Amino acid sequence: MAPEQFFETEDLRQIAVRVAGEAAGLLRDEACTNISRLSRVIRGETTQVDLEVEDYIIDLLRRELGQVRIVTEEQGVVGEGPVTAVVDPLDGSKNYLNCIPWASVSIALLESGGTLRDVKAGAVAPIFYGDVISFGRGRGCFLGAARLEKPSNPSRFIYVYIEHPEAAHRLAEVIGGLGRGYKIRSLGSAALEIAYTGIGRGTLFLDLRSKLRNVDIAAAMGITLECGGEVLGANGEPLNIGTGQVEKAGTVIAVPNASLASRVAKILTGN
Repeated sequence: MAPEQFFETEDLRQIAVRVAGEAAGLLRDEACTNISRLSRVIRGETTQVDLEVEDYIIDLLRRELGQVRIVTEEQGVVGEGPVTAVVDPLDGSKNYLNCIPWASVSIALLESGGTLRDVKAGAVAPIFYGDVISFGRGRGCFLGAARLEKPSNPSRFIYVYIEHPEAAHRLAEVIGGLGRGYKIRSLGSAALEIAYTGIGRGTLFLDLRSKLRNVDIAAAMGITLECGGEVLGANGEPLNIGTGQVEKAGTVIAVPNASLASRVAKILTGN
């Protein structure tokens, strides 16, 4: 059976808001305390806090959705069901563990088997302050309970992530093509910055590290698309990847409207 027989789009949005909000609340309560325990490395870059909040989210999703396939950062694919939840339990973990107040929780929901562009609803919840940003496909974008208009005059912030010196040349091309007067930021939670770009609190999000994955961007990408923006890949084409497992997204570029998407695509392709 298709998940819409059980959940309307608005139901899914509210579930995403509740789960992301509750997980963010748990992290907020634990913030800046027990750092030695929470920062204990389990494997690679996975820490104790990552696993604890991920388990909490998995329990919440099962309570809300019943049979659900969960694609999540630390454990990969958990369970099966007609609905897939794409989860980033803690985006900005280094900020969080250093008591820097910029981190978030992301939940995206879609019919199992779909791609990032099939996400039906999602939420990005700031951990330290600010309302949950959410969307339901065809139903609009929301900041807390307030429905948002599509941004017409986005803030002139550019959120940037680069690592290699050669990427700076490409960054310079993009910024030069946009013109003067922009402010560059790199804050440490890509999901929040993509979502902020989508609702008009930025003109451009640009990540040239090829490190972001579907779990990092699924909810924020859905917000950007529903708000009237676009998310592009390295070649300037609309970005789209699967949700069946954790998968790298490569270069990620988000803009708040189609006009900017066209301009950025031309800069990237040289056309």
